Amino acid sequence: MNTAVILSARKERDSQIPYPLLPFSEDVTLLGRSIDILREIGISRIYVVVGYQAEMFNAYQAKDVQLIVNPNYEFTSSMASLAMVKDLIDDDFLLVEGDTFYEKEVLKKLSEIQEGNCFVMTEESGSGDECFVETKAGFITKISKDRHRVCRFEGELLGLSRISRITFKMIVDKWESSDNSFLNYEYLMMDVTDVLDRPVLKFRNLIWGEVDNMKDFKRLKEVTYRILRRKEDPFDKENLLQHLVEIFPGKNVTQAEIIQIGGMSNKNFKVNFEGKSYVLRVPGPGSEGMVERSNEEFNALEGCRMGVNPEIRYFNAKTGIKLADFVDNAETLNAGTIQRHENLRKIAEIYHRVHDSHVRLKNEFCVFQEIEKYDKLIKKANAVMYEGWKEFKPEVMALESRLNQLGVEMCACHNDAVPENFIKAEDGTIYLIDWEYSGMNDPMADFAAFFLESEFSEESQDYFLRQYYQDNIPPHTNERILCYEILWDTLWAQWTVIKEANGDDYGTYGIDRYNRAKELLSRIDHSKYRQ
Repeated sequence: MNTAVILSARKERDSQIPYPLLPFSEDVTLLGRSIDILREIGISRIYVVVGYQAEMFNAYQAKDVQLIVNPNYEFTSSMASLAMVKDLIDDDFLLVEGDTFYEKEVLKKLSEIQEGNCFVMTEESGSGDECFVETKAGFITKISKDRHRVCRFEGELLGLSRISRITFKMIVDKWESSDNSFLNYEYLMMDVTDVLDRPVLKFRNLIWGEVDNMKDFKRLKEVTYRILRRKEDPFDKENLLQHLVEIFPGKNVTQAEIIQIGGMSNKNFKVNFEGKSYVLRVPGPGSEGMVERSNEEFNALEGCRMGVNPEIRYFNAKTGIKLADFVDNAETLNAGTIQRHENLRKIAEIYHRVHDSHVRLKNEFCVFQEIEKYDKLIKKANAVMYEGWKEFKPEVMALESRLNQLGVEMCACHNDAVPENFIKAEDGTIYLIDWEYSGMNDPMADFAAFFLESEFSEESQDYFLRQYYQDNIPPHTNERILCYEILWDTLWAQWTVIKEANGDDYGTYGIDRYNRAKELLSRIDHSKYRQ
């Protein structure tokens, strides 16, 4: 197989430049990246079907890249574009949707399949435009964008597939007898094939996304691609082996297999050694002063004793190096999957276990004190907080008075509820990892972080609170949560300024959180706490 088809004809609703051509990093575009990956895996014939702003694609025309124009792109959908290459395809081929961003490993695995069709799926993204998948024994039985037709949310279809020459002829024949110009190719494939002709590769914790609008493009540029870059960055294996020498004294650690698995502020590695798998955490730059490692060690071990944190095998409170058990075949939750009702019920139980543990964690985590501390760290780093900080900070700090009026509880809290800190094992058990910012705090702060980090819908937020409080939600709960949401956005905006002063690059992450804190603050009735 040496052929690939890339579909890039769609008219964009909010951009004069097709999204496959918009650079999201220096000289990197969706189309250019896909072509480079295809060449890297040995594909020598690449057909790019274009339509909207077709002339803009001319720069990609090459000996191995041919542009095919769909003149009816405004009035058709993906199958019409795919049918444009019907007289050019004489073999099995790879199909790539031009608006899809993915790890190169996906196309590599697809290209290694010797015959037949193959789809690709991963966990639900929560984008709102998911094509949901149901499977049986590794074969697709149903796909649908209507969640009301899905019995089991097993995952989401990616715009990457392998299509056999025989199946392609069948879908083209069916297309030519159809009177629906807006048919999508994947539904025709479901129509013309049997279940056993629809095998699927499932990737867990895949870094990927689709770009359907400017919001998606901004997320790709500022978040998704940066995560992938951190994952793919070469690492110093010799330095990691030195850490393993300390962790496994007297053992020949040169036999350990080390695989980088990403991380936002830290670098994480999967270590396979002597028949067991672990996660090695190496702190990133700029965490000094923000994270007290001795507190983290004590609190994380308490989390293990509560049964909500995977077992920790080694922790160096001076360096922050940590080794914990790797949860095999675990699903890292995301903003979409975390809001499934099944997961919300389990996470409510986790928070009950933590909040009701009566465990006294080693430190208190007072967000107001942390904001003051981060302010000093910003000045120490010779950095500057975002515009308007001098006027905005007193407004934020005044929330302490209102929270005291509403009532503040103190209990063990995790304080860092990004969805990636919830991992789901094969047996359905959910773990809460990464206790860097844990401490004694108000449980409303945990809920605020939980809702904020995954952009909870109002329905999901209400469902979770009803589960946690067993339908008896205390008065003022939502106002208390709103106050903490403002505080978290403010704190993580400061955190970003400090991190970037130490060499990291988080794009618009910090200013976006700062602006959202301002917007959330505008919802507060200031007369309730101003005298």
